[in-house]
Amino acid sequence: MPSQTAASRFSDIFSLVARNNLDILTIAHRGLWTAAPENSLTSIRDAAALNVEIVEIDTQATADGKLVVIHDETLDRTSTGTGVVSACDLATVRNARLRAGGGGETAAVTDERIPTLEEALEEARGRIFVNIDTKYPRDLPLVIATIKRLDMQDQIIIKTDIEPASGHFPVIDADWFGSIPHMPMFRVRPGQFAEDLKLIEPLRAPMVEVKFSDIADLATGREELERQNIRLWINTLDVSHNLDFNDSRALRDPEGVWGALAEVGVGAFQTDTIAPFKQWLAGHETKRTA
Repeated sequence: MPSQTAASRFSDIFSLVARNNLDILTIAHRGLWTAAPENSLTSIRDAAALNVEIVEIDTQATADGKLVVIHDETLDRTSTGTGVVSACDLATVRNARLRAGGGGETAAVTDERIPTLEEALEEARGRIFVNIDTKYPRDLPLVIATIKRLDMQDQIIIKTDIEPASGHFPVIDADWFGSIPHMPMFRVRPGQFAEDLKLIEPLRAPMVEVKFSDIADLATGREELERQNIRLWINTLDVSHNLDFNDSRALRDPEGVWGALAEVGVGAFQTDTIAPFKQWLAGHETKRTA
């Protein structure tokens, strides 16, 4: 009998990320794109098959106001198409074919098309939770409308950048805030992580994604994270520039990267190296429960 997916084991994303769920969560960056095109329906399906808890996907609107799932400003890297996504109509975007893996002009051309956001969410429904990266704030109302129309509020978390010390968070005034889970993203101020967390308490965040310049700063926030029931998400993607706490080094020294971050309280990892991370995580969980 196949094991249950996270979306079948947890009633909603709040119960998944709550700190009383002691599991460390895995986030597949742009889906599981090592064997399928990034941000493709297959990359979402494959991530769910490996019991990844959350898939991160990117979305933006075409010239005719249709949301598609693609990271770059242009079609060029990941597909056979060319041109700026927001300047192309949906038919033009859909006419392109996705390239394998992370794309590039030498990558093989597949039979897959660039998905619409609706197609991607339907692929994820009941299988895997979704973190939507809205590439341009102008498109967020369309994203929210799509989530509500599909009645998938419980399976999705939206993220936006905030500045903890600003004293004002415009997202609170959005008509969707409170009805769709929201994850603030910010850079930790040196020596002030606990203070930053106190400042964002009005956001009632179930999870935060941060960048840091000193891993010791993350440890200072543990008590405040526990008090507010916030899970800490860190990207170990090579492009994230969290010092050298990245996937490339983790492949050589998993304990020095993933282990060190888990030790200071990280409870969710976004990675491009799902299989090695899952292998490390299985050993980490075994040690923790032994």
